[in-house]
Amino acid sequence: ACMGDAGIGHPLPSVGEHPATQRSARASALFALPFAIASLLVVFGLAGLGWEVETLLGVVLAGTVFVPALVELILRTPIPRALQLHYLIFIVAGPLAGSVLHVYSAIPRWDAYVHFDSGVMLAWLGMLAVRRAEERAEVPLPVWFGLSIVMAVPMAFAGAWEICEFVSDVVLGTTSQSGLEDTMLDIVAGTAGGLLAIALVMVSRRP
Repeated sequence: ACMGDAGIGHPLPSVGEHPATQRSARASALFALPFAIASLLVVFGLAGLGWEVETLLGVVLAGTVFVPALVELILRTPIPRALQLHYLIFIVAGPLAGSVLHVYSAIPRWDAYVHFDSGVMLAWLGMLAVRRAEERAEVPLPVWFGLSIVMAVPMAFAGAWEICEFVSDVVLGTTSQSGLEDTMLDIVAGTAGGLLAIALVMVSRRP
């Protein structure tokens, strides 16, 4: 089967031509709004009480809760609400609590647990991407290729996230990383989470 009108070699229609996508993105933004407000209240509240808080990073991270809505607008594809919730919990438990509120320093291996969970979430995202690709192509992808994509997503994001943590430590003065061992353990944890997600899919036969 050939690619649809939005495939390679065809111009992508504008966002305005997809009212359903706009409604979905608007609903996703409203779903994320309480998380953004709560994050800002916690960050500025604790800062006002004299706690050591990375305020600037907290403000930036509060904005990242709207990423799913932005992705829906750009890619014109709905993201399951459960996956969005998983992402929001990851942002709050990971970079917000870990880097902004310094939980990474207070609780040993908290970052490893967060990275393991992110591997599960990102493998789920990889499954969604594979399914959307199959829908557009109207043909199933080879199982080995689909699983390779699913596994590559958490591995790639784990590496990218470590780069972001390094930049945050250098530019904003955070303490997200504590050395090479910490960085590699985080990447391994993310990869292990992805492998667990794939194993669960293989056993249950459903994402």
